[in-house]
Parts: sequence; C-alpha cells; structure tokens
Amino acid sequence: MSLFANEPALVEDSKNIQPLTHAEIQTALQNMQKRINQNIETWAKSLDQNDFEHTWHGRQLTKSKRQEVCGIYQDVVNDIYRMADANRARLNIDGQKLLQDRPAFIQSLGFKDNRIDTQMGFYCRLR
Repeated sequence: MSLFANEPALVEDSKNIQPLTHAEIQTALQNMQKRINQNIETWAKSLDQNDFEHTWHGRQLTKSKRQEVCGIYQDVVNDIYRMADANRARLNIDGQKLLQDRPAFIQSLGFKDNRIDTQMGFYCRLR
C-alpha cells in the first residue's frame, strides 16, 4: 500500500523527484482514515459479551480490548510514518523536519496532543 495515490516511481537523480502535491497529501489522509475505520469495524465484529465490563459509567470494553483498539490506531500511524519516511525526498523542507519530530508528525495527521478520542468512552495516546 502506498501512502500516496498515483505515486510516480522515484529515481536516483534528485532533479527528477517531484514534490508531493496537496492532492496527494489529502488522498493519503483520507486513505488513513478509511483504513482506521475498516480496521475498527473488522475488529468490532469479533467482540462478544465477555469483552465488556460493568463500571460506574456503564458498560465499557475491558482493558485488553481497549489496548487492542489503541493498537489499531498506533499500527496505522506507524505505517503512515514509515511511508512518509520512505517518501522523504518528495517532502518539502518542513515536511522533512517534521519526520525528525515524531510527536509533531502525529499531530500533523490531525491527532491533537497525540491523542485520539475513540468515541468508545476512552482515549488512546499515540507515540
């Protein structure tokens, strides 16, 4: 899976490397969101009654299941980071600097404070 749709083949000569376009970046972010949604939906189909516990706030996923959800988000972020790093030559200077600061990179994906509200009653911290 490529981070960027219709990515031209990278060549050794840096003069021929085309910078990323805004459209490619937007497509990559949309693909990231779709992938997260698909992975969560697939995961959710495997849940059963034993995967929930009763708390003061009502029914909630068990700790191990919450960790699985966070793992899904983390895996997608890790893949996006690896793909961006592989396309480093196509990034502008700011984008290349962003790869040196992983928390800033994660925030640039739209995860404020490197947290994501799962909308399941808990947050995941992304690293």
